[in-house]
Formats: sequence, C-alpha cells, structure tokens
Amino acid sequence: MEHHHHHGCAHCACSNPILNILKDQLFTPENFAKLPKQKTFKKEEQTQPFMVTGGIIRPMINGAVESIGAIGFAEGVVVKTGTKEEVAAFMDDAYPGYASRILEEGQTLLPGLIEPHIHLVPTAMLMGWTNLDAFEGQVLKPDYNIDTLGKIIAKEAKKLASLDPTLWFLGSGLDPALMPLLKNNKELLTIDIDLLDSITTDAPVCIIAASMHTLYVNTKALWLIWNFPGNIDLLNTYSSFNDYKEQTKGQLQESAGMTPALKAIPPSQKADFFLKSFLYLKQIFDTANSRGVTFMHDAGMNKGQQEILEAYLAVNKGTVRIGAAEVCNSMDDLSKIKDFPVPPTVYKDIYKSHVKVITDGSNQGLTGYQSDPYLCNPAHNYGVYNFADKYDDKPLIPPKDFRQLMQEIVKVKQWPVMIHANGDRAVQFAIDAFKEFIPDPSSGVRHRIEHCSLATQQNLIDMKNLGVSPSFLIGHVGYWGYAFQEAIFGEKSNMLDLCNSALQQGMRITLHSDNSVSPLGPLRMMEQSITRKMEANDEAGVLNGAECITHEQALRAITYDAAWQCYAEQWTGSLKAGNFADFVVLAQDPLTMKNPFMNMRNIEVVETWVAGVKVYSTVLEEAGMV
Repeated sequence: MEHHHHHGCAHCACSNPILNILKDQLFTPENFAKLPKQKTFKKEEQTQPFMVTGGIIRPMINGAVESIGAIGFAEGVVVKTGTKEEVAAFMDDAYPGYASRILEEGQTLLPGLIEPHIHLVPTAMLMGWTNLDAFEGQVLKPDYNIDTLGKIIAKEAKKLASLDPTLWFLGSGLDPALMPLLKNNKELLTIDIDLLDSITTDAPVCIIAASMHTLYVNTKALWLIWNFPGNIDLLNTYSSFNDYKEQTKGQLQESAGMTPALKAIPPSQKADFFLKSFLYLKQIFDTANSRGVTFMHDAGMNKGQQEILEAYLAVNKGTVRIGAAEVCNSMDDLSKIKDFPVPPTVYKDIYKSHVKVITDGSNQGLTGYQSDPYLCNPAHNYGVYNFADKYDDKPLIPPKDFRQLMQEIVKVKQWPVMIHANGDRAVQFAIDAFKEFIPDPSSGVRHRIEHCSLATQQNLIDMKNLGVSPSFLIGHVGYWGYAFQEAIFGEKSNMLDLCNSALQQGMRITLHSDNSVSPLGPLRMMEQSITRKMEANDEAGVLNGAECITHEQALRAITYDAAWQCYAEQWTGSLKAGNFADFVVLAQDPLTMKNPFMNMRNIEVVETWVAGVKVYSTVLEEAGMV
C-alpha cells in the first residue's frame, strides 16, 4: 500500500475528511432546515439543596486526592466542603430544610470525569455507517479479523441490494492494526480491492479506516466513482478505469483520493447521516454520562460542527459541558477567527479555549510523521507531514507555512494552541516552533501537544521549559501497543506516551480517548496509564513499565489537570466551593483498587450529576436522599 502525500490531508479523528470534503453538501440550509426544532425536554428545576456524607468523598481541590467528611450542594454549585459537622452547620444556617444523602460503604464521590480530547459531530455522523471497529464497549473484540468482518459486510451488502440497488454499503472504523498480525507478527493485513471483491459484489462497498486516512472500495464502488460526472476533472490523471483500478487498488487515500469517492455516494445516504447525527449525539452524551463524564473538550471544532451542536442543544437537554478548540490549519483559517477569548472567563456551552493545528497523521494508520521509516510495509514510509510541499514531502526542518502560522498564533496573537503531533519528527517540529515563537514561557499560556505519542526525554525537558503540556492518547499503549511493538516500531515503541517521565519533569498531563479513535472512558484511561498492559495479546505483557503512573496521578489527569489544560478549572475538575455541582458517584474507590487491569474500567458508575441535577443513575430511586 503506497502513501502519496496531498497537502491538507486528514488522517485521524482530529480532522474528519468526510466533513471537510462534503461540507458544501452536508452543511446546507436545506439539511439544517430538516433538523428537529421542537424541544424534547422541559427546563428542570434545581434540586433541593443537599449534603452528602458517608462513603469516600474526594473533591480533588487543588489536585489533592485526600478525602473529606462531607460536601454541600445548592443552586447548581458546590457551597461547602469539610467535616460532617462543618458542612452540616453551614447548611443548617444557609439552606435550612436541605436534604441529606449518605453514601454506602465503599461508594466514592469524585468530581465529574473529563474527556479533554474528543470529536463529537464527526463521530456522530460516522455512527450512521456500519460499525466495523475493534471495540466491544471498552474491550477489544476477541474475534476481530477480516473473516468476521467480511461476514458482516457481505450480509449488509446483500440486504441493501435487495432493498435498493443504488445504495452503497458504508462502513467505518476498520483497523488492520488491531487484527491478527501476519508474517511472524511483522506485517499488518492489507485491505485492497481484490479482498473486498472476494467478500461481496452485491453492492458498492466504501469503508473508512479507523485512522481516517483511507477509504477502501470494491470494484462496484470504484466503477461508480469513475463514472460520476462530477469527478471528470478530479480523475484526469488516470488514462482509463483499469489504470485507476490498478494504481489505487481500491485504497483511496487522503483528500485527493477520497474526494471523488465521497462525492459519488448517493445524496440520500449523505443526507441521512447528517440528519441522524442528532440521534447519535444523544447516544454519545448518554454513554459519556454512563461512564462518569461531565465535561468534554472537542479538539477540532469548525463552524458547521458548532452549528449542529448548537441546534442539538437548542432542543435536547444538555447533560455534558462542552469546551472546544477551533481548527486553524492555514493563514486563511486564522483570518476567520475573531475575538478569541484568552482565557475564557464565563462558562457557556461550546466555549473556545484553544486553536487547533493538525500537523501529521496517526501512527497506527502509518501516517504519523517519523524520523525513521515504519518497520512494516509499505517500504520507505515516513508518514505524512501536512505542511510539507510538493517540492519537499519529507521536510527535515519545520516548513515555512507551519512556521508562519505558528508565529502568528503564538507570538503575535499569543493564543493558546493545541498541536496534533503523533510521529517523533512531528513532535520535534512542534517543539521547535514553540521554542522559536513563545515570547515568554512564564506567561502562563497553556499550549498543548495532542497525542504527543513518540517523544524523547529531551523533548519533555524542552516542553517543561516552554510551559507546554502533553495530552496522551493512552489507548496507543493499551490497545495498539502490541502492534506498535511487534510490527510498526519495534524498540521505538518504548517512546510511546511517556506519562511518568512527563510527571517527573514537573509537567501536568492529561489522558484522552480521541473518540471515535478509542472508546469513551476516563476510568479505562486511568487503568491503561497505571498498568500499560498490551491488551491485543494475553502474553504480551507491559509496554515500558517505567512509564506506569500511580492511581493518584492518573486520577488527577482525568479531573483537576484535565480541567486546567482546558481552561476550565474555575468551573469543574474539582469540587471546591463555587465550582459547578458536577460529580460522579462510583461503586468503589479507584484509588484503592489492588488489581486495576480489566477491572478499573468496569467500576460501576452509580450516578452522574451535572449542575446539581442527576443525569445518569443505575438505580430507580434516590436511595438515601431524604
């Protein structure tokens, strides 16, 4: 499988190619007019002021993990913390007639958990496609292989053909890096047109890879793409259909390859996954609440996505607080961002905290930009740097366009920036730009490197000195660690997600899912950072155990420090007086769990509360509330 660079390509959830390519077809006034307009809920009255005692209460004030005796809530915020006697005296005086809640033994109250890097609208839209990902809940599917997936594809394609022969089979989340490795564990399975033709010829097949770097199509789909009237100019470099098929092998990569395919998908199907995004957004928020999440930070918002979210929140009850970073991959993008708040001082849904610059692809998609080639095929593959140009697609120093953009954001405007960087060379380029353009590292501007997957100890030292913090996609270790170690990187995989080293440097770190790249679940992310066990093989063991962190450090990374990194600590991330009454009650304390592997992610979330209103519960009655 060859990788041809195209400027502006997109390779992961951080920049969804479907929404980028089809924005003029999806985000139309006609489609927006069809979205629901009727509210599905009535504004809830604030619950009666209440005090919680018993169990274990860890408010994480200033990031401290110590427990307290009681906490009081009223009018949607925390009003008092301290001993049972102190809180009771305060509530008696300020809120006579307040209710009381006594936690059961072992139940643990924590600040609401935080997902500091997710993608809401792109994930919701792709949920309308047949799910071909490797996850069952938060666990890898034991039978994730091309044979099992082939049966799903063939069955659905046959059903579509019987309903309407013009419909395409659309699938998402296909991930060869999580399938059984080949050739003595040294190669990933290659998905191509011949393989898909062997699965089905009943319907056109179009599948987006989990890395969002590639569309896989069968011959039936490729023929429709070739003959689509709007693709004449886009495909003029191919002499014939056979030439198109031979050169691409049904692997349509980056914007240049994917655009013709996405344009050829039937309009009714494109409209369908736009309109159903409302249903799937609710599903995402419900899943988040069921896993204790009360705050999510969308790491790649644009105007169209924000309009969909705003339309959703106008008619649906908001059960998760939302922050966002605005995508800014060019000087033209930058010119359209007006009055950026630095930092945000008043909470509102979809408040902006950063601008987002995406510099490379994904390591499991073999497009993170590296200093050395990937070990597996294709040969001589260094990944892709999005700011490279046609004269130098493997730059050895930060390219001019990237430096110009960073100079304007970081030095001139002094806005906080999140840089998506997966490969070790992409990480180095990000640090080089920060070194060149941060005017004053002590100014407190909270720059971030997203994923920050492959780093050196010197990288971490430089980041600390610059005041730049990392947010780690910790699933790289837990879910993909085995493939990285065996087939993709070898010894270089020990550079992955250096959580402990970053903490030893005195940095604040966060853990994220990059959903839909990996499942929502801060407790799972805690677990993977604590154990670093490679889950794809029962005998694979731990990936660089020196980088394991403690239970306390992991909890801080999904609460207090995550809020800080998102400029949200004045509202959430801890339960200090004045912060939102956003909290979770767990069935047991994650800090005292002796064997967290495959257990911490399954701790029962008993209740999730936002602004003093219960948004999720596993019990029918509010037992203990009187």
